[in-house]
Amino acid sequence: MLHFRSVLTAFAGALFCGAALAQKQAPPTANMVYEYDSGLVSNDRSTAQVVISHPIVLEGAEWMRLYFEDVQLSGDLLAGTGAILRMTALEDGAIQEMDARHLVQWQNSSAYFNGDTVLVEVLAQPGTGESRLVMRSVDYGFVSEVEESICGANDDRVLSSDPRSARVLPIGCTGWLIDDCRQCFLTAGHCSSGTSTIQFNVPLSDGNGSINHPGPQDQYAVDSASMQSNGGQGVGNDWAYFGTFPNTNTGLTAGQAQGQAFSLTSPPNPNGNNIRITGYGTDSSPSSHNQVQQTHAGPMVTGTSTTVQYATDTTGGNSGSPVIWEQTGQAVGIHTHGGCSSSGGQNSGTSSSHPGLQGALANPIGICAAGFNIPQPFPTLVPPGVPIDLQIEIVGAGSSVTLHWRLQGGAFNAQPMTSQGGGSYSGQIPPPSCGDQAEFYFSYQEGSCGLLTSPNDAPASFYSAAVGTASVAFADDFQADLGWNTTVQGASTGQWQRGVPVNDPNWTYDPQSDSDGSGSCYLTQNQVGNTDVDGGSVSLISPVIDITGVGTFVSYDYYLYLTQEDGVDRLLVEARNGNGPWAQVALHTTSGGTSWRTHVVAQGDFSSAGIAISNDVQMRFTANDSDPQSINESGLDAFFVGKIDCGDSVGTNYCASGGAGAVISATGSNSIAANDLVLQGTGALPNVSALFFYGDLQTLAPLGNGLLCVAGTNGIFRLNPVQSTSGGGSISHAVDNTNPPNALGLLTPGSTWNFQLWFRDGPTSDLTDAITIIFAP
Repeated sequence: MLHFRSVLTAFAGALFCGAALAQKQAPPTANMVYEYDSGLVSNDRSTAQVVISHPIVLEGAEWMRLYFEDVQLSGDLLAGTGAILRMTALEDGAIQEMDARHLVQWQNSSAYFNGDTVLVEVLAQPGTGESRLVMRSVDYGFVSEVEESICGANDDRVLSSDPRSARVLPIGCTGWLIDDCRQCFLTAGHCSSGTSTIQFNVPLSDGNGSINHPGPQDQYAVDSASMQSNGGQGVGNDWAYFGTFPNTNTGLTAGQAQGQAFSLTSPPNPNGNNIRITGYGTDSSPSSHNQVQQTHAGPMVTGTSTTVQYATDTTGGNSGSPVIWEQTGQAVGIHTHGGCSSSGGQNSGTSSSHPGLQGALANPIGICAAGFNIPQPFPTLVPPGVPIDLQIEIVGAGSSVTLHWRLQGGAFNAQPMTSQGGGSYSGQIPPPSCGDQAEFYFSYQEGSCGLLTSPNDAPASFYSAAVGTASVAFADDFQADLGWNTTVQGASTGQWQRGVPVNDPNWTYDPQSDSDGSGSCYLTQNQVGNTDVDGGSVSLISPVIDITGVGTFVSYDYYLYLTQEDGVDRLLVEARNGNGPWAQVALHTTSGGTSWRTHVVAQGDFSSAGIAISNDVQMRFTANDSDPQSINESGLDAFFVGKIDCGDSVGTNYCASGGAGAVISATGSNSIAANDLVLQGTGALPNVSALFFYGDLQTLAPLGNGLLCVAGTNGIFRLNPVQSTSGGGSISHAVDNTNPPNALGLLTPGSTWNFQLWFRDGPTSDLTDAITIIFAP
């Protein structure tokens, strides 16, 4: 069955308010996502047939233009057997026919058609194969906007004091508390840009309409990093979700201070149900009621998964108000647009069931992401043989925090973290071996929100750190032009530019500064105003880089503020060899708010994408914004090519590996003064107990499934503690020359010692080969 993300009947008489479109000079236009897929169909008859026929109806639209995600037309265009896409407007009978060549020329769109109904057909020749039609969206026009939104002859709003509803400044809208984990706010998407302050308990305005402010104890600062918004895209597609910091005077959050929040539910059947709007609309009769809290209830008209409409009085400033189901007190939407007049009509809002809004609620960011704060960035590169210390802070009611970690893939190990007080917890990953990839995430059971993780979608996502030491082969902090190029693919704004971020205070989606502190970075159109990517994509292409050598990787910091996380709006990272084809090596599809994030592309990522490990590699960063239009602000900084190694190999191997074929190695140095020797075992069994030991003599004796190759004048010495091998069968140990397990085992300049690794193998054990090291001063 055909599914709409917007309801067609919602457009009959629904008008856009001045806040949304007042300054646009083009004919009033909006875009609606339209889902339809005919599937693969073919003509099995002996004559030409219409194999696809689908009417597109947008009731009340003045005109329409269609956009296709995919059109497959069977047959051979050059041989005259190609299928035809035919579109017919029912209002005036206008027809457009397109073959495969025309679709390329029109970039998978149609001409403009009058009226609110277009019949789309595919005419195919017999026996020419399969055709398919996949719709993407529809542009539509509507009548001119109407300023007034009072439903009937009189303004029936009255003063109210709902503790859940707040005034939003300086934009002049309404926001309201919801009962999510952090009791954050909803408002209209077109109210989100420039929003900075939330006010409760607003006093009456002066007699001339000038507004008054509550005391500081009732004012809250917006956390811009928490803002998720689609910017406002018309009736039934206009929402924003954000949080505020605790009050500076009281230390309370808005939810704690107000004591109540709205619960969300889907819109009911309109029949017999009423809608209440409570917000901070303008008023001149009397002027003292201007932009103070007022409320009115009226009959519900429409309720769907994207749109809710009602004959309830509103004015400018009511944008963002809760759409309240009068019979239950629950919120069923966000008020966004006026459409009422003295003769009737209805006002409109975005349904609480809107897929984009629900996606944001399921993936909160910033202060709305109840559960965790990260006091300092996690390491992305750690030395081998040294435990990885991690710290995290929790927000909320919880007392048991778990660190989940692994070193070479496989299952995560769960390890309780230690409370440091004040919501801070510490934990430690056992010493990794060079070449390992440390991967980890955190979880805890919050009192009201249940199980929370960091990252939010763990274990599907997790934090990671490469193991080794890094040298930088190429670095760019974008202070100078080192040979990057830019291209534009259809976008009207948002071209990549290098410079110091402008940090426009009235455009909350761009970064406040660069990432690495040098000052400059690359950003999508680094200018004041609404300059995000619109209508296509923009690409930033690196100079040629060399990724040869063992352990080479590419690291970069990226900025990505998205208001629509659908996987299409994104930052795509690709690579190529020479002038070869581009291949994806990374994909970023989640919004980070106003924070920069770090990503590492390892050699394995290049190889998996079919990119040769060579000295002629280029990388391309593409920021995309699809229909319907939303916000995509992207940035790139701290780009460098590094190489991970573990230092020179130390010592000489001897003896033979056991049944598992495991081997021992050493890195760092044999210098007693440097005290940097690290032993490593690889190829052992995964997740088993293991122990390094050493002695000053060599031997050859069966032991378990291997050979004991180390002996000692005074016995052998265990390098405690007993550890567990990783999921890949590796283990390492940093040798401390200053703290031997026994005084007789002291390592001294000129002494020779032999090292080996023992590990569990079922009911018995196994060993690596052995290594002998002559120590120097």
